Amino acid sequence: MNIAELNRLEHDPQVIRDYVKRSSFGKNKLMYLPLIIGIMISMFLAFAVYEGVLQEIGYTLAGILVVVAVLCFIGVAIVNRAAHKKLSQETNFVPICIAQKVYGDDANNNYYAIYTCGSKRHDGAFINHIANKIFALPANTNDKIEQSVHKLFQKDFIKPGEFAKQLPLSFTEGEVVWRRQFALGTLPKVAQQQIEEDNGQFWVAGLNPENALLFRQYYK
Repeated sequence: MNIAELNRLEHDPQVIRDYVKRSSFGKNKLMYLPLIIGIMISMFLAFAVYEGVLQEIGYTLAGILVVVAVLCFIGVAIVNRAAHKKLSQETNFVPICIAQKVYGDDANNNYYAIYTCGSKRHDGAFINHIANKIFALPANTNDKIEQSVHKLFQKDFIKPGEFAKQLPLSFTEGEVVWRRQFALGTLPKVAQQQIEEDNGQFWVAGLNPENALLFRQYYK
């Protein structure tokens, strides 16, 4: 994809609408408290029903908990709607960034990848350079920066859908570079083959850098 085409897509109104809608969830961190409370109450009530202990808890208390859970989820919806509206008003382009596979699970096609949403977001050579620095890290090191990078890519910590984490700026030469997992297995087989032919590089939409999404329009 050439730079002119990237610039056009970054300012395309339909692309902006699509990714504002998909990126607004979780943008306002205030939503997480009522979301967690609502989920915990729901799980508790489901457990109580399953174990047949609802009567011991008391129907009045159970009713109050149901109301609280519903209010929590309504609160999440309100906060998320407000975040979507604010993001829509503030957004005039969507950064389309080149990402590089680093480590992952070949069986399930889930991979840790790195990307930047800044000025080097279209620079495949730069992101490949940072990936090579990661590959070159010694297995055992006393350097605190290298240890922190190692920790970011521990395979035991691969979690689908988790928010991205930033690599140390001193390691990425002053450019903000993110690490996130992507489920590349959800892409069409042709797209997966293309990523292999592109040496593990692919495109993501980085409207919310912590929650960059696969730029699926490129692979249609």
